Amino acid sequence: MQESKIELMMQGHEIWLEKSNAIGEDVELALLFGHNMRQDGIADAKRLKAFNYHPDGSKSELNLIPEEKRYLLRFLADKKGSYAVVVDMESSILCKTKDGNKKGPRSQFKDVTYAGAFHQMAKTLCPIGGDGGYDSSQVVHGILEAVPSKPWCQIGQDVELQVFYEGKPLPFEDVKAVSQKAGKEMALIKTDEQGKVRIPVTTDGEWMFLVRHKDPTKKVADMFDESVFVSTLVMETR
Repeated sequence: MQESKIELMMQGHEIWLEKSNAIGEDVELALLFGHNMRQDGIADAKRLKAFNYHPDGSKSELNLIPEEKRYLLRFLADKKGSYAVVVDMESSILCKTKDGNKKGPRSQFKDVTYAGAFHQMAKTLCPIGGDGGYDSSQVVHGILEAVPSKPWCQIGQDVELQVFYEGKPLPFEDVKAVSQKAGKEMALIKTDEQGKVRIPVTTDGEWMFLVRHKDPTKKVADMFDESVFVSTLVMETR
């Protein structure tokens, strides 16, 4: 497997989850790294942790199964309801220098113009047997997360999301929508004062909703100037 260049996160690359296969009660997802749902390399498994939040409120850890260009995650969906799968990529400190982007704290390099600690999260929802009493107020990750009003999209209708940062609604932040079928960004809309946003869904297939939030209060002298959180949510149309 060719590991991705983690420095690409400074240019807008991200991790996301998408449906790989589903047979009966078995669910198979794929974790990918790239930009706008187009793959470019593979994330470092040592920096990743994956969890499944079950309809009954319990939580279990998932294994990342390596393939040539991606990781697979599998679980048995033996209960009706909405499963939320989350992958967390631990923080990496990246610096901009006159010689290009470098991995490591500010103190390691000369001529650093910017240093950030980048933390990424990917989430997808797997509704089994209807919406299963999906709770649209449930924040499962707790750092930066987009929570939809229902666990799937519908063509011709707006998807309704509320964005939370550290458990509180995040106002006036951009949410980017990407259609896997179209292969491009379809919308960029800011949340309102309550962290809510409505985005039109115009094609079938899977959609990714991405939020990027910079927090300059989370910095460490001589290491990084701010923390940058990136969260993706992928849902299918029905």
